Amino acid sequence: MLAPVMRTTHLLLAATLLSSTALADSYECRHCEKHLLPQPVKIIPGRKYARDRRADILHLKLDVTPDFAKRTIAGTATIRFKPIALPLTTLELDAVDLKISKITAEGASVAEHEVTNDKLIITFAKAVAPEEEAAVAVTYSAQPEHGLYFRTPEMGYKEGDTQVWSQGEAELHRFWFPSYDYPNERFTSEVICHAPKGMEVVSNGTLKSQTPEAGDRVAWRWLQDKPHVNYLIAMACGYFHKLEDKAGKLPLALLVPPSHAAQAANAFTDTRKIIEFYQKEIGVPFAWDKYYQVYCLDFLAGGMENTSCTFEAADMLFNSDMEQLRSLHGLDAHETAHQWFGDLVTCRDWSHLWLNEGFASYYTILYEEQKLGLDAMNHSLWHEAQQVFQSNDTRPIVWRDYGDPMQQFDSRAYPKGAWVLHMLRSQLGADLYRKCIQTYLQRHRNGIVRTEDLQDVIEEVSGLSFDQFFDQWLFHGGLPELKIDYSWDAGSKLARITVRQTQKLSDQVRLFRLPLPVGFTIAGQNKPLQFKADVSKDVEDFYFSLPAQPELVRIDPDYTVLAKITFTPPGPMLDKQLQSDVIGRLLAISTLDHRGIDKLSKALRDDAFYAVRSEAAKALAKIAEPEARAALIAGSSGQKDARVRRAVVQALAALNTPDANDTLWKMAQSEKNPEILASIITTWGARPGEPEIAKALRTQLAGTSFNSTLQLAAIRSLRAQDDESSVPDVLARLQSLNDLRGRDVATAFDSLAFLARRPTNAQRDAVRDFLAEKLSDPRRDWRVAAAKALGTLRDPKALGLLDLMLAISGGDIIDPVLEAAKKSTQDIRAGLESPADLKKLWDRVQQLQKKSEEQEKEIETLKKKAQPATKK
Repeated sequence: MLAPVMRTTHLLLAATLLSSTALADSYECRHCEKHLLPQPVKIIPGRKYARDRRADILHLKLDVTPDFAKRTIAGTATIRFKPIALPLTTLELDAVDLKISKITAEGASVAEHEVTNDKLIITFAKAVAPEEEAAVAVTYSAQPEHGLYFRTPEMGYKEGDTQVWSQGEAELHRFWFPSYDYPNERFTSEVICHAPKGMEVVSNGTLKSQTPEAGDRVAWRWLQDKPHVNYLIAMACGYFHKLEDKAGKLPLALLVPPSHAAQAANAFTDTRKIIEFYQKEIGVPFAWDKYYQVYCLDFLAGGMENTSCTFEAADMLFNSDMEQLRSLHGLDAHETAHQWFGDLVTCRDWSHLWLNEGFASYYTILYEEQKLGLDAMNHSLWHEAQQVFQSNDTRPIVWRDYGDPMQQFDSRAYPKGAWVLHMLRSQLGADLYRKCIQTYLQRHRNGIVRTEDLQDVIEEVSGLSFDQFFDQWLFHGGLPELKIDYSWDAGSKLARITVRQTQKLSDQVRLFRLPLPVGFTIAGQNKPLQFKADVSKDVEDFYFSLPAQPELVRIDPDYTVLAKITFTPPGPMLDKQLQSDVIGRLLAISTLDHRGIDKLSKALRDDAFYAVRSEAAKALAKIAEPEARAALIAGSSGQKDARVRRAVVQALAALNTPDANDTLWKMAQSEKNPEILASIITTWGARPGEPEIAKALRTQLAGTSFNSTLQLAAIRSLRAQDDESSVPDVLARLQSLNDLRGRDVATAFDSLAFLARRPTNAQRDAVRDFLAEKLSDPRRDWRVAAAKALGTLRDPKALGLLDLMLAISGGDIIDPVLEAAKKSTQDIRAGLESPADLKKLWDRVQQLQKKSEEQEKEIETLKKKAQPATKK
């Protein structure tokens, strides 16, 4: 428990030593120039399998008191259990950096306990017999680095926004309370939090009592009487602005930091509608006693589906001036879907994570159709497919070779998992699919599941074999890459489709067998003729007898197969495809070149769906010929949908021509949407030396905006211009912006360091001192950002502090601050001139370390003198 405190002491001392004066004359050098999920905590090699369960955990009771000033937690965890099959001599609990002060037992006697790096091992004087209930109560305290996160004014957060909240997934609760921290065990839970008067506490289940206590505290007791897994336990305590609603009789609430009260309503528009839709679509009622959403400051991910109380990132809240660029219905739908998929049924181990995340992602898409229509649903599927394509990940969805569970939270679990469910629904039909999922949930309700459990239910309910489907899509990796050619034989009236599977084959990626839909539009026919080609070989020809030559050939016209398809219809067919469904139009636009400028211009102006207009803008910019630029500029006006305006800005920026830049400047004068305006400001980075631009950047830098959006855009633009004369202004602005969101700090600090990187920059020492000071900031994101930025600064004078940080590090838990510091030292040394320089610098580092140790001893001596020993 002393390690975090000791580390801070070292950093404060070293930061003091590393002043401009301390190393001003010691070294001179020239140097070269040079991505809301939690990061992995500990990498463990080897394949991963579900844990043994020696005991059945029945109930966990947490009785805790947070100390906001010290950012610590103290309390008692009581765990009731019974051995499953064999007598239990020892109970192993997950616990990291917990200071254990007392352990008692009921129904057993504790002989001894042992604390290891990651376990609390309790040995009983006599083994507990199978099926006999017993309980242990562990009294402890902690200053957690993970799992529980304080947000206080002393950390730079706004007065009145004080809060503390938990984040357990994947295995982070072990850092703030002892537990069985693995997803293959379900139990009921209880959280009692002794909070300062005026604060509100939210946890799982039902609020049973609020009891005033001495010291202006209130004991809040929440009881979750339906079993769930450990990582879904939640606690948030703080000051909140609260909105309430009901879905039938189900209580709903949304809580945000008081400073975000004006944005709260935008986050609560869909919750009731989502729950009502899911209950109808899934066929299983909402299982929990309430549904609350708590927005947390600098949350580690976009959202976390704690049972009955989702926690979400306050970073996601927005003002109405964002127009269509921002909506929280997608995040809301995803996390709410988890209340069924992930909470009511939970993956047995992290290799089956897609059963949580794939389902939540797909049901978000289904709600998109409910809310906005089929075009919106198909565009969401399009977007998910692009993510899978871009990842180029050939590992299976069900994969056991991860080093840390968080490495499973990627495109395989989310968009690819969603597409697997969409393909199942497409093959089964919506009604049969719905019956399968309803049966799956009912059968495994309040249980843990594997991928095989889902397959068994689908095969039982449908009577169909899905062995091959699950094998190729879930237990093998990759996806089909299909190159398709078309020809027409007028004499025989046969259309020929040649399909080539071009994906690189391996032990993980094999030839796919899949039903590939093919559609033909014939003049005079009311509906396209639909066929299916059973693709299974590397190269195959398929023939289709048609009444006449088709006007349009579509591969997978209803968008039911996840595949990279390369198919360019003959020229006249593109005109027909541009009048088809949204996916057809998107595909057609992606194939048009300079010969289709007029078609792209028309699509940008007139298409009914915003995404098609946006893609047309991108396509025109890619062509980049004068006619294309003129069409893009002409289409930039009159766009009411902010998503299209943003796409136009990005397209114009890609051109970087005088006419495009003039258009962007004119747009900036009238644009009211801050995110689009920020996009325009960012484009000014490609326009150095223009007085009008320079003046506008300084004006924006000195201004104010929600989440400092415009100021950050100005900083990015100044970095792109490499305008080192802006360093004093940027430094002064960052010194005043102490409430930047964690995700923005890295960009801001890196930009500042880049601008000051030259040894001749008069502000280089001041920038180094600023970043060195931030290495002791209580916010980890700020410390990481500062450590990374020192590498960008490339100042050898920073090596003393960075090396000292690394010298006092220890343990096998991944520390992102130290990882950043290590990388920065490598970057700085890459620019050093000679071995002599390295020797000189290393001597200075050793001097600093020795001086730090001496000062620490002096401090300890002073403490002992100030606190004389008491007589016994």
